[in-house]
Amino acid sequence: MFGKKIVFWEGVALLVGTIIGAGYLVLPYSVLQAGALPNLFWLVFFGCCVTILHLLYAEIVVATPENHRLPGYVGAYLGKGPELVSIASFIFGIFGGLLVYLLLGGRFLQLLIAPALPIPQQLAVVVFWFALSVLLISKLGVSSKINLGITTVTVSLFAIVSAVSVTRGTFDNFSIPAGHSFFFPYGLVLYALVGSLAIPEIIKLLKKRNQSVSLIRPIGIVGTIIPVIVYALFAFAIFSASGSHTTQEAIEGLRGIVPNWLVWATLFLAFLEIVTSYFTFGISIIETFRKDFSMKKIWATLLAIALPIVLFGIGIDDFVKLIGVLGSVLATIDSLAIILVYRAIKKQKPEYKPQVVALPQWALIPFALVFLIGGVLGFVYSL
Repeated sequence: MFGKKIVFWEGVALLVGTIIGAGYLVLPYSVLQAGALPNLFWLVFFGCCVTILHLLYAEIVVATPENHRLPGYVGAYLGKGPELVSIASFIFGIFGGLLVYLLLGGRFLQLLIAPALPIPQQLAVVVFWFALSVLLISKLGVSSKINLGITTVTVSLFAIVSAVSVTRGTFDNFSIPAGHSFFFPYGLVLYALVGSLAIPEIIKLLKKRNQSVSLIRPIGIVGTIIPVIVYALFAFAIFSASGSHTTQEAIEGLRGIVPNWLVWATLFLAFLEIVTSYFTFGISIIETFRKDFSMKKIWATLLAIALPIVLFGIGIDDFVKLIGVLGSVLATIDSLAIILVYRAIKKQKPEYKPQVVALPQWALIPFALVFLIGGVLGFVYSL
């Protein structure tokens, strides 16, 4: 029993660590733009939907002997056409994520050096990109333990910032009129909550520790609920303090409200986390192109380095809009892919008995329609 509990919490930690990333930084700004109730609705709604998606994806992994990424499962069960769509979504998603970290890295760099050397945000992005590109080329990495340590300390510090913000906050800020639609938070919240990449790794962990794969059920539920609670507390605490001064990256608007040292410490640690995440993401992209697309290392590296700055150069420089689009379009495509593959398994393998979740066929259609319609509206209102 003790071993089962340890594995359970290891799995929960893996899922929570995958989910909590750069996306949560924009949530206080989303509250400012769309209001508290719409953001609370989407957090709770997607908390339920994404939990189901994680369990559906776990069933797909368990039901399929071969190891794939999502595009591979789509190709195996839905055919070549859908696989190409899934591959395109995957590629745009990983480069979009890298661009998010690039834009955030430039923003935090600008804020950190502003007292000594005020520079435009565009220049800060270029400086950040150049430094991290050198890091990628030189293979000078940061160990996973250091990365985990930075992330843990940063999240803890954000919890302290949230707690202090609550003491400095006021309910009057929640009466600030919203300037955007009910669907504005759609892509932001969905992008911030999806953690499907962790599911195959958790299943590998369960098998390695000789645990039943059905343990993924409580892991998926708890591991998704925790980020929902963390996001809600963070978003509403920061907004209650900064109100109309809430900034896109959440922290700068707290100046003069919480202790100055806390603002600087949070900016610095968040910047370090973005640096390590950008590097990790870049390495993952290089390895994906090498192993999954048989690309030579030099071309994979050049592509990983060049494309984000090219996208920035053509004018994609608003990370809030970018996250909204990534969530509304790409996360929606991936969600629909998971639903359709799960449905195909039930049809192609009628003898297979579900080990994780048994969702009725009739429930899959309205579930898919929710993402389809919501994704379109979320995209329109995120621009």
